[in-house]
Amino acid sequence: MNKHMKFAVFGRGSIGTKHIHNLQSLGFVDIQAVSFRRDVRKDIHYKQTYGINTLHSIDELSDYNPDAFIIANPTSKHIETAKIAIGMESHIFMEKPLSHSLDGVDCLQDNILKKGLVFLQGNNLRFHPVLIMIKNIIENGDLGDICFARVVAGQYLPDWHPLEDYRDSYSAIAALGGGVVLTLQHEIDYVYWFFGKIKVVKSIVKKVSNLEIDVEDVAGILLETQRCPIVEVHLDYLQQPCKRYIQVQGTMGSLEYSFGDDSLKLHDLQMDIYKEILNVRNYDYNETYLNELTHFIDCIDKGEKVAVNIYDAINVLKICLEIKRGFNN
Repeated sequence: MNKHMKFAVFGRGSIGTKHIHNLQSLGFVDIQAVSFRRDVRKDIHYKQTYGINTLHSIDELSDYNPDAFIIANPTSKHIETAKIAIGMESHIFMEKPLSHSLDGVDCLQDNILKKGLVFLQGNNLRFHPVLIMIKNIIENGDLGDICFARVVAGQYLPDWHPLEDYRDSYSAIAALGGGVVLTLQHEIDYVYWFFGKIKVVKSIVKKVSNLEIDVEDVAGILLETQRCPIVEVHLDYLQQPCKRYIQVQGTMGSLEYSFGDDSLKLHDLQMDIYKEILNVRNYDYNETYLNELTHFIDCIDKGEKVAVNIYDAINVLKICLEIKRGFNN
């Protein structure tokens, strides 16, 4: 792994800070934060805590000449930030989702391909050992033909970052690309990853709570996919305590996993027994973020195939926007 790579990290919220910490834990030292809005308090904090400077202009960024951008700023800024990266011929690691609209995405794709840049969408759940195992089980046919699947992700929005005002988060603000569908895009992404092309989308998307937000806080979604005739997806900003799980039913067996469980078990219908197929007791969830960063770097260094490329990012964004279409209508 080339430890001399230079990283520019856009976004100094929780996820941007996590990526900085993880880059340092992987042995990278040439890292700069980037914010075009000056915040002396954060500048000092980042310098004292992480030993890194903050760049405040395109000229400073150009002089730094990073090898890669980590784009973790608000969703509405993703495309314009990626354009800057392309202009500097820097590789791009972008937090999900790609954007809050399709404006500029085709041009972005063309320029990434034309310049031969690595683009990785940061869907860290694709690097979770349980979801990797579920993907393999589906691919190997161990469940037989897939009959249906259920996916749930819900957590009370004010509990996400208790030290911050939820009303100021990008998740809560339409203009920044918020809303439960784009913010909890991970679930849509892994449905696409597990079951292939999504052919039919039906949804009810609403704001039903008294949360002070201007975006949807609950979505009920029905999908028909290439490999699964019915996938039910529920997303919300409301559940207390939080819930996140997946259930897959096949003709030969079934499995269900709630995040935080100690193991993944498969129910064999023929033998009528549960088999523990993966133990994840004491698994550190941060490993998913470390593994996706390592993968991104290996794609640059070693030419590895990108796990979540620009085509995937655009396809999943299109699905999410189709799901959101009914909100406020």
